[in-house]
Amino acid sequence: MPPTDTAGLTDPLARRLFRRAFGLFISFAVLLTLVLVGETLWQARKNLQGELAIYQRTFEKPLAAALWAMDHEKLHSLVQGIIEIPDIKGVRILEPTGEREIVRAGRIARQDDEDGHALAHRFNVIHDEGFGSEFVARAELHSSFGQLFERTRRQIVLIAVLATLKTAALWWIFLLVGRNILGRPLSEIGQAMAVAGAVRSLSLSKETERAIAGTELDLLRQAHDRLAEHAGAVQAQLERSNHELEQRVRARTAQLEEANRRLDALAHTDSLTGLSNRRHFLSAAHDAVARARRGARPLALIVCDIDQFKRVNDLHGHAAGDRAIIHVADCLRDAVREIDLVTRFGGDEFAILMPDIATGEAAAAAQRLCRRVEAAPLALDDGSTLALTLSIGVAELEEGDTRVEEVLLRADERLYQAKREGRNRVVDGMPRAGSVRT
Repeated sequence: MPPTDTAGLTDPLARRLFRRAFGLFISFAVLLTLVLVGETLWQARKNLQGELAIYQRTFEKPLAAALWAMDHEKLHSLVQGIIEIPDIKGVRILEPTGEREIVRAGRIARQDDEDGHALAHRFNVIHDEGFGSEFVARAELHSSFGQLFERTRRQIVLIAVLATLKTAALWWIFLLVGRNILGRPLSEIGQAMAVAGAVRSLSLSKETERAIAGTELDLLRQAHDRLAEHAGAVQAQLERSNHELEQRVRARTAQLEEANRRLDALAHTDSLTGLSNRRHFLSAAHDAVARARRGARPLALIVCDIDQFKRVNDLHGHAAGDRAIIHVADCLRDAVREIDLVTRFGGDEFAILMPDIATGEAAAAAQRLCRRVEAAPLALDDGSTLALTLSIGVAELEEGDTRVEEVLLRADERLYQAKREGRNRVVDGMPRAGSVRT
């Protein structure tokens, strides 16, 4: 094999190591510089806030006197004088309740910035008459980050200049040392390894021998010679290991696919009732709405919940509440068609998506659900029974509806109307039906 021309390397290892090491140094230097700049800005902000507190002591009494005397002309003059101070960009004075502004001048921080990045000093304006004190207003002195930068600009520039000079000096030092100690020896070792291949010892110049003697590069050369002896055995072992690994990967992939299928089913199922969950319902309902609109076919939605369910939990415990939810879920599942989607929407609320059914048929189905749940009380552990009823709202996909949420909203409103009208009933929104007691 002919010698390798190291001058043709596009990215020598020595240069790459130099870039990595110096890149880490630059990152660290930038971090330290940012810390220094941040500390400078923080100290400047602290000082500025202290100065705003001093301005409070200067203007608090004149402001209190003007507010107490209701001298608006004097108050406005004081405020205008305050915002003439370079450190103060805005002033706001509010009533003691803080609900209404009395005076506002200059630039005031937005409400959503007040707890984050705004520079503001707030204080209560107290009027002291000698015989007592009166809280007359709340005052705010606002500054800005521009003022901070103006104060610290010289320090920040100095920090940046010193960091740049230090980085440039170390760049040249690292580059010079890296070339002499690492770059040339590595280039020759690389050329020798290319010539020797995997089965021959490395042949290096005396200069390089002296340069790498006792170093990691000398250990690298020795390791090359040992590795060459075992290359064949290692290659064979590697091939066997790869074959075994491929078999394990195939087996593990099959296991993961099965686990993913189970997880997908769990992600769409309510763990208590076994019904579909809200996420699956909304996804299926969006598709059903799109199909119904394309085919100009009816689509109905039933929303219901258990009447006075909180009382069930309070009187009989949460275990009985869970049994009530399961009981109602079973009743709903058994009372609808196979193509209908029954969902536990959350808590004690359920939803049923009914394709190819208009409001009248859906209302009749809802009436049957009401009667079925009312006629099947829940047996409790103590031998007693618990009567359960449903309030139900029914809605149909209407012309102009583009999203299932619009149908869901109408059904939900009718559910609450059923609650208001006495519970245990169906409200479907049809003028001929109104609210029907089951």
